[in-house]
Amino acid sequence: MAPQLSERTRMPSISFIVARSHPGNVIGYKNALPWHLGSDLKRFREVTTGHVVIMGLNTHVSIGRTLPKRINIVLTQSYMASNTSEIDVDADTQLIFTNKLEETLFVADVISICRGKKDIFVIGGQHMFDLFRKFVNKVYLTQVYAEVNGDAFFDMKFEQKEWKIIEEISVTKSEGTDDHNYLYSILSRRERKNRYAFVKNFLTDLDSKKLWLASNITKHREDIVNYVHENLELDV
Repeated sequence: MAPQLSERTRMPSISFIVARSHPGNVIGYKNALPWHLGSDLKRFREVTTGHVVIMGLNTHVSIGRTLPKRINIVLTQSYMASNTSEIDVDADTQLIFTNKLEETLFVADVISICRGKKDIFVIGGQHMFDLFRKFVNKVYLTQVYAEVNGDAFFDMKFEQKEWKIIEEISVTKSEGTDDHNYLYSILSRRERKNRYAFVKNFLTDLDSKKLWLASNITKHREDIVNYVHENLELDV
């Protein structure tokens, strides 16, 4: 049964994927990773492929490219979106710039819903993890056993009463692949922080949302419009 306009719908869950030093909680230095972990990068690609990934501008710049087979959303107040919208889109439609948290979540939610994805990944840097911390339900955490210099940190603590470990893998460093030993863990919040939105408001409350749905994401327009017509019986 299609949801009614007055009904609430659950939004996709927010997950973090992050590598930090132990000790020190360093995640970056001079806008770069202070280590090379080939096996962890491979795992990062496998976990996030097909999903929406959210990052800050410095993280986007440090990566140096749009991550393939993912929708890359860059949240930065220094980027002035065009056409009076809070959202702007690169020509290849895999890279989206936003400058407000609400708009970022809207774009991430609607693309994830249309793709049938239940998770959205925040991948850095420090400010993004702080900004989305109140929403996060799952953390893919790599603890790198190395003392390194750093200027960006991830100091989130995982108390047993609030978090449970659902997977844990110890990895030994290997020449040419991983610079350091590390521990990879997946942690899940015991009491999920679910986000809900009323269907009508989620799709129609802001002019920038209407503009985005109407024209900005050309690659996803057909999927989104079909979803709206078939499931929500709204006219876009």
